[in-house]
Amino acid sequence: MHQTIEKLFDLKGKVALVTGGAMGIGKGIAIKLAQAGAAIMIVDIVPTAEAEYTIKEINDQGGNANYLQADLKDIKHLSLVLDHTINTLGDIHILVNNAGIFTYCPVTELTEELWDNTINLNLKSVAFLSKLVVKKMIEKKHGGKIINISSIDSLKPSGNLAQYDASKGGVRMLTRAFAKEVGKYGITVNDIAPGGINTPGVKKISGQTLSQAQQQAMQTQMQQFISMLPLQRMGEPEEIGNAALFLASEASNYMTGSTMVVDGGLLIM
Repeated sequence: MHQTIEKLFDLKGKVALVTGGAMGIGKGIAIKLAQAGAAIMIVDIVPTAEAEYTIKEINDQGGNANYLQADLKDIKHLSLVLDHTINTLGDIHILVNNAGIFTYCPVTELTEELWDNTINLNLKSVAFLSKLVVKKMIEKKHGGKIINISSIDSLKPSGNLAQYDASKGGVRMLTRAFAKEVGKYGITVNDIAPGGINTPGVKKISGQTLSQAQQQAMQTQMQQFISMLPLQRMGEPEEIGNAALFLASEASNYMTGSTMVVDGGLLIM
């Protein structure tokens, strides 16, 4: 039976857990999924007062958004995140692993602390939260959608981001590994590789203070980056939200283990 376009993208009755959803790309995704009818649980490390802006924006549009503050770098918190989502919203159908940090740093300045913080949030939390969600989806016998946010840096390093590139390359392969195993349960796993997106500054995203040298390197790279883009502009969070909506919807039911590149054409250069 053929479905209408409206029905294909209808997420009413679905529950979506979006990590790092209080701002930036995560916010763009949370808003788009809510507009399609999904109930949203946003999990982020930012204080509740900051997240309230996003929650209010979604709820004022007639959506259903909730917030839980948690540090996903510590995997002991992950079962609490899932339990809270199910206790609050009743189920879990869509997981968006978006939470992540990036800090510009030459490889000669890379520290173990920076490496561990980046890998623990960007990759380890994705693996272990996905594990918990997959087990719940299998238990519920309703399938589901897992959407991981990787990066064009998982395909082509941009420089001064070795620890970030390693983490996102891991996410890209983790997507395929999970997809290979869980497809038989009706669970699809895909990743989105954004290019340059207009999000809050690196200081706010990473929670770290950049040195003057790091700031200069970041600004130089940003100018060079935009000049290389065929579309000659940065992307917007809602444009990643559009891609996430496709992957969360029935329109993508025969797609798993894939990377959706949304980069303004950078990788064709």
